[in-house]
Amino acid sequence: MIATPVAFWIGALNMPLDQAIVDGLVHGITVTRNVTAGQLYGAIALSVISPIIFLFVLNDMRRLFASYRTGDVLTKACANLIKRIGQGFLGLALMQFILQPVMTALLTMHNPPGKRSIAISLNSEMIFFALSGGLIIVIGWAMREASNVASENRSFV
Repeated sequence: MIATPVAFWIGALNMPLDQAIVDGLVHGITVTRNVTAGQLYGAIALSVISPIIFLFVLNDMRRLFASYRTGDVLTKACANLIKRIGQGFLGLALMQFILQPVMTALLTMHNPPGKRSIAISLNSEMIFFALSGGLIIVIGWAMREASNVASENRSFV
């Protein structure tokens, strides 16, 4: 979890601001050389949102497995972590769907009329993250109900 952002920033600092970065950020669009550094840095900043969400999801998974290791399985804290993991997966799908058009509009803003574009895409990865996220959210909800029943049962004993 620590190596991922460090490697990203080291790689970003060593890259020149040119067409290769634009091609790496958004595929399939034509961007003129008139793109400004501000637009490019804005697109890079937007492209960092998904990895940040991914790191939060990894951290929640780490916390969930740490709770399982200590024997805390049917607790509200674990149920909430499961739900947050599902929300993270759903957030990854939504961010990919939202950020693609925003970045293409930002990067093609200085293209001549008729060459500007907004690319909207939906791929199997987005659908997989959305479906997985929805399923994990429902499992988190069910785990919260199970933890309520388990705590009620412990109070009777």
